[in-house]
Amino acid sequence: MSETVLVRSGDLFKSTPVDNRFIAELLPAAPGTAVKVYLYGLMLVSGNTNAQTDIATALALTDADVEEAYSYWEKLGAVRIVPGSGGNLTVQYLPIGENAISAEMNRSAQYASLIAKLQAVLGTRNLTGAELQKIYDWIEIFRLEEDAAAEIVRHCIAIKGPRVHINYMDSVAKRLSADGILTLDRIRESFEQEKELSGGASNILKRWRITRRPTEDELSLYVKWTREWGFTDDAIGIALSDVVAVDRPNFKYLDAILASYHSTGCVSPEKMREVIREQDMIAELARSAFIRAGLKRNASVSDRRQFELWVHDYGMNAEIILLAAELASKKNSPFAEMKKIVSDWHDRGIASFEAAKDDAAKREEEAARTPFKGKRINRALNYPQKQYTAEDLKKFGIDLGEGLYED
Repeated sequence: MSETVLVRSGDLFKSTPVDNRFIAELLPAAPGTAVKVYLYGLMLVSGNTNAQTDIATALALTDADVEEAYSYWEKLGAVRIVPGSGGNLTVQYLPIGENAISAEMNRSAQYASLIAKLQAVLGTRNLTGAELQKIYDWIEIFRLEEDAAAEIVRHCIAIKGPRVHINYMDSVAKRLSADGILTLDRIRESFEQEKELSGGASNILKRWRITRRPTEDELSLYVKWTREWGFTDDAIGIALSDVVAVDRPNFKYLDAILASYHSTGCVSPEKMREVIREQDMIAELARSAFIRAGLKRNASVSDRRQFELWVHDYGMNAEIILLAAELASKKNSPFAEMKKIVSDWHDRGIASFEAAKDDAAKREEEAARTPFKGKRINRALNYPQKQYTAEDLKKFGIDLGEGLYED
């Protein structure tokens, strides 16, 4: 085993006296940063050192950290912050006497009931002085009730486990305080609402076989869907069926689907099912029409929108549209011909199947009477014909070989 080698330095033999009462009475409950700042400052005021006088730089802290540390010690009577120092933080170290010790004892006595409540939810875990200081700040700075503070600790342990970091608990307390939620009843109500929201969002993730907890962004979307737009969990479940075909289902894709329903005012499960039935009907109509038109491909999204236009805006029923598909099957571009036929019927007010059928029959009759209408005619086919006798052909030198058949 290697030995520990200590390198002696002359400066280190200069001592900084620390009051034993500080170590015994004040240090155990003090935050770590506060202890570092106090001791480093004590070294500076004791003299006989060439150490850097900028405490924040020397300890790799911010100016705010240093000021907060000295504010902590000022409350305990260990230092005094001198006001009106021209923007500088001027601190006077005070003797550690009965005032400082009694201040800490008073502070412990003041929060004795809170500490007991915290210990009841913490189990075997003991909070450090720095952690306790943050919880005291919830009460002294953010005006939370003691019972409310204990409830925040209990809730965070239930969410994150017994070793949850104090910074997480601190962020929860600050968020609730910013929203004006300071009492035990209101905090419990807020946590219950969060539980409902988290449960609903978690159920969506479970549908996708995702086992993690919902993120803050996902919870925000769920709040928008349920509280702002008015979707129930059943309604969201209906929209989830449209996300099944996606390789990586996510809340943003689901948000886009729900936005399309919301834009048409369909937020109830009944209305959403009506929309789905309508979409299925349009899809089936397009499929049947393409078959009758002789088209081998599937209808695209833009194709289905065209069918929606014919059904909803033009008021055309399926029989008329399928008739147009049959008539268009004879053309080189069947779908373009379908659009032409249906638009013509709409413009001329033909809205019933019988009227469309009669119009189609008239067009066929007209086409039969004028077979070359609209077509290029080969003039050689209509050249005047003339009959020639055998004598005429002989004059042209054409012998049909009649002599071969003479007796």
